[in-house]
Amino acid sequence: MSSKSTSEKPNYSALADIYDLVMADVDYETWADYIDEIILEHNPETSDILELACGTGTIALSLEELDCYTITATDGSAQMVQKAIEKGERVHSEIEFLTMDFLDIRLQKTFDVVFMVFDSINYLHTEDEIIQLHAQVKNILKPGGIFIYDFTTPRNSRKAIQFLNNDQKEINGQTRYFRESTFDAKNRIHTNYFRIIKDSALNRGKEEVFEEKHHQKIYTHKEMLSIIKKTDFTILQAYDGFELRPAHERSLRITMVLQ
Repeated sequence: MSSKSTSEKPNYSALADIYDLVMADVDYETWADYIDEIILEHNPETSDILELACGTGTIALSLEELDCYTITATDGSAQMVQKAIEKGERVHSEIEFLTMDFLDIRLQKTFDVVFMVFDSINYLHTEDEIIQLHAQVKNILKPGGIFIYDFTTPRNSRKAIQFLNNDQKEINGQTRYFRESTFDAKNRIHTNYFRIIKDSALNRGKEEVFEEKHHQKIYTHKEMLSIIKKTDFTILQAYDGFELRPAHERSLRITMVLQ
């Protein structure tokens, strides 16, 4: 007879073990090249870079391959950072990976560029939190430095649930996951619920079940522009998707470049 134990976990704790496999379809190298392209366009003398919400470090490691930057990368999940450290050790990376809340940045050095991608800012659900993030970043930017981040729009959420909802996969014969993705259009909350099932006893019939619920607040371009006006930053550009062309009302993902 099989037995199960179920527990709800902090975001990106149980998911950390399988995160790279869940996100296997994401083209991180192209994403890193895009960040590099933005840097060359707006701050070509950049040397020191800080990534916030770095996850398992894939983009930071891809940027390091360009051999242009000194990189520090942080994330609020200790489990995700541990995965990043392990990946870095395998390739003899010199990136400094740290566990850190991006609303409470405590670093002694300053940076030419601070960036965060993959709609990490959508995890902030209030205007005050977004303003606080900008204030934290301002404190660690060098004069003339730039802040780059992206966010997803309501149109993206409406399209994304078509392929994210009921996503499921078995990984390495011992772990499987199920993802339910919903979008509350009225309140503009996009929720991804993960149910992760691990065979913890290697064929002894015992399973551990972990649950994570990820809630993102989805902003319109107009709303984000309004919030930024309340910060100390100037908007250099708002880009559409992964192109160096202006964002528009039908953009799915918008990348902000601030100074």
